[in-house]
Amino acid sequence: MSKVPKFTNEQQEAEFWATHDATEFMDETMPVDVTFADARPPQTRILVQLDPEVVDRLKTVAQHKGVDYQTLIRLWVRERLAQETG
Repeated sequence: MSKVPKFTNEQQEAEFWATHDATEFMDETMPVDVTFADARPPQTRILVQLDPEVVDRLKTVAQHKGVDYQTLIRLWVRERLAQETG
């Protein structure tokens, strides 16, 4: 018999898993093959040369925002394109 109870709603299930460790139920599981699709859109790599001071400033701003500086650059380019092209 299963040690995992039957849940009538997501709230019950969430409460159960918030107080139980899934490793306690490993004997009730079966391995499955899983394939993850890469959901990221295709990207083209480009080279942009920037002054070291600019890169340092980008890194500082990115750190304050909690993102990588290259991600920040991509975000800013997208935002500016949206402004320019409507």
